[in-house]
Amino acid sequence: MRFEKLIEGLPVRIADGHKSGYGGSEGIVVGVGEAFTLDKTMVIKGASVEIGGVFLVLVEAEYLEPKQEEKLPTGWAEFDV
Repeated sequence: MRFEKLIEGLPVRIADGHKSGYGGSEGIVVGVGEAFTLDKTMVIKGASVEIGGVFLVLVEAEYLEPKQEEKLPTGWAEFDV
């Protein structure tokens, strides 16, 4: 996904095999920007992604893809337990 298309509140899926270990997970973008590594040798352009309301992971923009919304049958709802 392009960095310019990332916006807060966007549902996303992290690409399989991401180095964070959260590849394949789905979450919500809570922040967009640039971050430096601790040794300041690399700039990461991406988003902070909240996974399940518990985890916050910094993910590079190229490892994110928009989550496809699936329609539930009438009378059904999805929620986290």
